[in-house]
Amino acid sequence: MSRQAYRNSWAFFALVTLVAALVLAGSYFWLRADVKSEALSKHHRQVNNQLNQWQEQLYDATWDSLADTSDDVRHLGSYDEARLMTDTLAWYVYPDGHSFIEGMAVIGLDGQTRPSKQAAVINKDGEPLSPGRLARLKKEKPWLGDPWLDSYSFVIKAFQDDPGRSFYVSPLLPAPGRLVFITAAPWRDEAGRLKGAVIQQQAFDQLYRDVIKAGTNGVSLWLMDSRGTLGVATDGLAKTSAAAFLASGALPQAMAQGLKSAQEGLFGAGGSLVQGLGRDRAHLYWRTMGDHLIVAVVENAAELGAVGQRTLNRFGAIALISLLLLAAAGGAYTLASLRRENRMLEKTALRRYTGTVSHRVRNDLSVIRGVHEMLQHKLAGDKGALGVGLANAEAATEDIEDTVKELERLSQGQVELVYDGQVGKASMYRLHPDKWQGGQD
Repeated sequence: MSRQAYRNSWAFFALVTLVAALVLAGSYFWLRADVKSEALSKHHRQVNNQLNQWQEQLYDATWDSLADTSDDVRHLGSYDEARLMTDTLAWYVYPDGHSFIEGMAVIGLDGQTRPSKQAAVINKDGEPLSPGRLARLKKEKPWLGDPWLDSYSFVIKAFQDDPGRSFYVSPLLPAPGRLVFITAAPWRDEAGRLKGAVIQQQAFDQLYRDVIKAGTNGVSLWLMDSRGTLGVATDGLAKTSAAAFLASGALPQAMAQGLKSAQEGLFGAGGSLVQGLGRDRAHLYWRTMGDHLIVAVVENAAELGAVGQRTLNRFGAIALISLLLLAAAGGAYTLASLRRENRMLEKTALRRYTGTVSHRVRNDLSVIRGVHEMLQHKLAGDKGALGVGLANAEAATEDIEDTVKELERLSQGQVELVYDGQVGKASMYRLHPDKWQGGQD
């Protein structure tokens, strides 16, 4: 094979491989955009679904409390007040004795708790906790037996300022070692005059741990009340995001939307926005519980960029492996084709040469036969060495004749060469024995 033909074959292989690589790469980047878009959409749905779940759980925790305080107000005067507080509180106690409700009480117009108040130091049957269990709980919460604030006059004031108010949810309030908030229902006489209120005091951190924390692994989350008090921030990104949200003036707008949604019978409002946090950009998703609390999840651009990356990496690896296998298969096929073509060229050249050789040998052999026959005729009956030599020459002539016939059959393509071995740089061949035996000369 000529050097140019050799180069052309490998150039064709390279071209086919390049075209295949371009098609595969184009498919990868085309599908990559779709996979990335779908992964981001799925991620956004997951984040929003999780926020919706937390919104509903926090809403339920708040409104269950409001429902219980309202029910207790209706039973005041017809039910033992202390027993009423205990029986209601028992519904919130977990089997291990802890509760995110710190206590229940009836407060008067002076904002002070009445003697019937009950702290969350009871079990689910309304009986006092065992001394051992109570001691273990107090190691974590020293205030457990006496969680009360100095005054709840702000609750009374809220109902006095708005005589039509049917419930109250306070913002987050500082208390020793934690933040709390108060839910309350007004206690009025038959004439509608305010007599006091029934309150539940909830530990915000415990509410977070019982309701939300299990789903926050690896999530940047923050919780804030309507006044901008930060209740929870799971990491530095969450703290920065919460501060930026408050500084932007978005909190009052979110709470106004939450109030409107609550008036329409919804849990609250929700939305998302892009935040510029220094040199970073982040995406914030938020939900409100009415107009009382807001919970938000924040993700920076790097986190969002990593969404779906695992799938894309696997897809890219598969594409690369496929391309390498394609290139290897193409290279092997090209090499085999070149070898096969070289052998075909060798056979073609050999057949042409054997045709020429057989023709020349047959002509020379005809001359030798003529001389041999003449000598046999003149030396007929010679039993000496010359006669024996002539007999051997005749046998050799017949062998040469057979070889010439094989060469002619080879040159005419009636038999095939079979690879027989390698001697130095030369390939050795033999004729396939079954192709011509029994044929006509």
